[in-house]
Amino acid sequence: MVRDNLIRKAVQSQKQNQAAETQSQSQASEEPAGPEPSQSPDRVKTESPEPTEKQLDFLLWSKLSCEGEAEFWGQPESAASLPSHLRPFSSKEEYKLVKRTYQQLLHSGYYWGPMTMEKAHEILTHVPLGTFLLRDSGQPDIFFTLSYQSDDGPTSVRVQLNNLLFSLYGSQRTFESLFALLTYYTSSSCKLTVPYRRQRPECLKQMCRRAFIQTYGAESINTLPGLGTQVKAYVVAYPHCI
Repeated sequence: MVRDNLIRKAVQSQKQNQAAETQSQSQASEEPAGPEPSQSPDRVKTESPEPTEKQLDFLLWSKLSCEGEAEFWGQPESAASLPSHLRPFSSKEEYKLVKRTYQQLLHSGYYWGPMTMEKAHEILTHVPLGTFLLRDSGQPDIFFTLSYQSDDGPTSVRVQLNNLLFSLYGSQRTFESLFALLTYYTSSSCKLTVPYRRQRPECLKQMCRRAFIQTYGAESINTLPGLGTQVKAYVVAYPHCI
């Protein structure tokens, strides 16, 4: 009986499909053909070499927890609904400092964004001693974490930001910028050596920018002749030697 019912349903379905196909063909013969549908937006991939200002603000504010603070600087209306685990900025100056740091990190090549400690340690397992990378912290009150290959294997340490000064957890030494901190800890007397960049081999233009800064310094960019606006903007986007 079950088999008979299945056969009946199959026959009915076949008849319905044939009727629908006949009706569709009839309509097609009566109506002029329309334009071909455009490509689905989901299939169109656009790449932007550098994020826009609005995108940077959105990415920064998506890292915020909007509870407990009555006022935010430059906060979009939708920020309150964004998922986050991080504390709010304590001041307008802190917001500007973190925003500038984040913008420059995007050009560094060794900033990996959201990443678990386990994944970072897995990446650093087979790299030379002192190799490091920066990633978003998993701690609720910390923006960034430094992960590096130590004598005891991959290690992670939180980068703290207090009173507009950066420091490594457990250290009393403070720095006005995250890159000044990295410059100090990559000196010959410290354990960090080279960053582990996401793109390997590194882009030639990034290597040229770093060599330019090492030779002339970012502060002299406007005094050197023969440099176009785009070249100057590219250098200023990441004015560090690391």
